[in-house]
Amino acid sequence: MMSMTASAHPFLSIITINYNQANALQETLDSIAGQTYTDFELLVIDGGSTDHSKAVISNYTSLIDYWVSEPDRGIYHAMNKGLKQAKGTYYFFLNGGDTLTSNDSLGQFIRHSNFSGDIIYGDYQYEKGHKRYPDQLTPTYFMKTSLPHQATLFHKKVFDLLGGYDESYAIGADRAFYIKAYLSGAFQFQHLPVFLTKFDLSGRSNDPSFQQQKKEEDLHMMRALYGNDFETYWKQLQQERKANAVPKYSVKGIMKRVKKRIRALWRL
Repeated sequence: MMSMTASAHPFLSIITINYNQANALQETLDSIAGQTYTDFELLVIDGGSTDHSKAVISNYTSLIDYWVSEPDRGIYHAMNKGLKQAKGTYYFFLNGGDTLTSNDSLGQFIRHSNFSGDIIYGDYQYEKGHKRYPDQLTPTYFMKTSLPHQATLFHKKVFDLLGGYDESYAIGADRAFYIKAYLSGAFQFQHLPVFLTKFDLSGRSNDPSFQQQKKEEDLHMMRALYGNDFETYWKQLQQERKANAVPKYSVKGIMKRVKKRIRALWRL
């Protein structure tokens, strides 16, 4: 396994993409502007917004090192455009609507005693909760879910070796990239138990109207990337789910449903 040790104060490329989300963009830029860790460049890739996004960008010209506003082919095309302009040692995608959890989020993340590796991922918060990620990853993990690109720092050499995001995946190109990186065996993944960002759940990947498309895309993606190993890992995943299943009418199963219902009512 190739290991790329992190420097004490790595220079970051923060890449923010946006399209017609001026208010969300302003929240993101505000959170970046307030960071105590300042060893970064900021690139804003706007998809030719017709709202007041460009006016928001113009208010942060002292913070932004590069920006463009022009039509693109979608989220991952915009992210790839940002990669082409990035000059940092690590790349960090913080898109319009996502924010850092505090003014010292980046500093806490980078100063963490375990900050090292090639793909360094943290945890995130959302409006009424949070998500923690595992320290250890397995092939079947990526069949269930993915890692958070909005809470991950990627060493530049990861993209140098693998190229950018595969734009044929309209919803899950970031997941495909993680799978490709993991299965290559060439990179060190490192989890830091730090809430790096507040994630905006209103994005396309969480939109119910896109869930069927996402499901079909994920299955196609996994068959393509896992290749001959797909059936083996898929069977392992079904066995894991069966072993972890809670009987519906057991005490544990009833309590699980009650807790789920309470959380749903709390959100309402």
